[in-house]
Amino acid sequence: MKYTLSEAWRPQGVDNLEDAAWAALRETGCTSIIAGPGAGKTEFLAQRAAYLLQTGVCRKPSRILAISFKKDAAQNLADRVRKRCSPELASRFESLTFDALTKSLVDRFLTVLPQELQPTKPYNVIFPTKPEVQSFLATARTIADSAWHTDIARVAPSGFESNYIGAKKLGVEFTDATNAGDFLVHLWLKQHLSRRPSDVSFVMFNRLAELLLRVSPEILRSLRLTYPFVFVDEFQDTTYAQYDFLLSAFGGGQTIVTAVGDNKQKIMGWAGALPDSFQQFRSDFAALEIPLRSNYRSSPDLVRIQQIVARAIDAGVAEAEACTEQAIEGEVAQIWNFPNNITEAQQIASWLVGDIQRRGTSTRDYALLVKQTTNLFEDQLSVALNKKNLQLRNEDKRIGKITLQDLLVDELVQISIAILKVATLPRAPEAWSIASQAVLRLRGIDPDNDVGCQKTERQLKAFIDRLRVFTQKTVPHPKYVGVILDNLIKFLDPPALSRAYLQYSTGDNLAIAIEGLRLHLTDSTRSTSTWTACLDAFEGENCISLMTVHKSKGLEYDTIIFVGLDDKTWWSHTKGNTEGTAIFFVALSRAKQRIVFTFCSTRGPRDLVDDLYTLLREAGVPEVEYSITPDT
Repeated sequence: MKYTLSEAWRPQGVDNLEDAAWAALRETGCTSIIAGPGAGKTEFLAQRAAYLLQTGVCRKPSRILAISFKKDAAQNLADRVRKRCSPELASRFESLTFDALTKSLVDRFLTVLPQELQPTKPYNVIFPTKPEVQSFLATARTIADSAWHTDIARVAPSGFESNYIGAKKLGVEFTDATNAGDFLVHLWLKQHLSRRPSDVSFVMFNRLAELLLRVSPEILRSLRLTYPFVFVDEFQDTTYAQYDFLLSAFGGGQTIVTAVGDNKQKIMGWAGALPDSFQQFRSDFAALEIPLRSNYRSSPDLVRIQQIVARAIDAGVAEAEACTEQAIEGEVAQIWNFPNNITEAQQIASWLVGDIQRRGTSTRDYALLVKQTTNLFEDQLSVALNKKNLQLRNEDKRIGKITLQDLLVDELVQISIAILKVATLPRAPEAWSIASQAVLRLRGIDPDNDVGCQKTERQLKAFIDRLRVFTQKTVPHPKYVGVILDNLIKFLDPPALSRAYLQYSTGDNLAIAIEGLRLHLTDSTRSTSTWTACLDAFEGENCISLMTVHKSKGLEYDTIIFVGLDDKTWWSHTKGNTEGTAIFFVALSRAKQRIVFTFCSTRGPRDLVDDLYTLLREAGVPEVEYSITPDT
């Protein structure tokens, strides 16, 4: 392998980097990268990966591990690295979520854990609901020492897992509890792990994985040798359990950790995020802080509005530099006021159709955001959009055991759709590249092995030719989906998928992905007459996305419509609530050219969120009144 001299290395696929990014890229120690919205965090991490791999700073067999919070963010980063590096180098870049990483460690080394903390094999992955936690706490009070009853009664069910299970490291054995908190943690673990099969949540996986590293120096040493370089994205949202795992796994100076994030976008406090994650990281990892100031996403006028909101979160925030030109005429931000939600939905639909026609944009350029529950808005908006021949797609919808957003970025799904595209489209060079690289990886063929590559690609082409004949003879139908996917999964080979992709190596992630693929592809056949249209429906072509602000993290759209800036939707917000303002800031900063906020008086007043409206007024954002229902 021929490496590039570090002083001769240049950015891959982009013209240049800002000076601070260059400095951060070449830093040889741990770094804390403070990167605001639009700073290009994904691109920066991809460039740093390319630099480390192409210059030989990270040499074979060493690998780079990237840890993200969201599955789509992990996949986006992996995709970006594949575009910036050769297949051989990109294969040494692992991009996972915290949950996938800790779950895989527990799955692989479960028997290393102390006996009473070992989950059964198999086990159930659980997502504890509020009623389930309430029931647990009620039972706990009946068996706890009477001196702890009052303390237990004060525990909020919604924050129990993050504030108790995730708050402290696990001991190697259960000792006698000396307070109500320890009693609850012990009881929760005993009850859930002793079930047959055990019930394990992702907070529990985080804690069990951290304990596993403490009780097994051999596993810890192997992990550090494998990954001398680690990236952590969205670091501001790191929970106590995740940070303890990171510190136990990669603290001590042997591993170079790059933490990237933005405190102005810290929106996971409710889930146990550290209040001072970057400060803690700089102290524990002796990390150098480097701020990135460029905003490559939003137009100058939007950056100006974002800056006003940013100062409400952090008065000392540095001025961001807009690097994108404004591409629309008129106001870049507005507040639309409606008398009822029917008028609101119809105006949104009418405006979307008009803007798409006027500007020649795509439905993919728009997103509808809500603060929390998409289901409360989906029906009304869907009806209004359908009347304008637009489709609404709820990205939070569950397909089997996985959300639609996570399903679409799953490796198996992306490989499968790429193969289907090659079989059904006249030309699909990008899809062929994805499919061929994946099959080479699955067959364990080195990219430098010309004979092996040619043989594998002939096998892939032969399979696709058979698939093409089948799709040309059939129309989309649920029964044919079963035939296609049975053959496709057999060709890809589940054991090979488990060997090649860490997320499938243990547990039920592969089964969940296969189930989701079957369900969603089957559903996509119901309103389409060709396989090409079926694949478009699967991927959401010609759809307007509806999602929560949390799901929008890391994404960007030409135009954002934030539906429901009112007291009912923001029922938990209070004036000066930094996390609430951060959620507002995240929504605002997804927009590249325009953002609209809607208010509907039938959903309630806007007293609780008046501080957010005050920020918009300070920024000069105009309000538009809609008092009649537009024509449908």
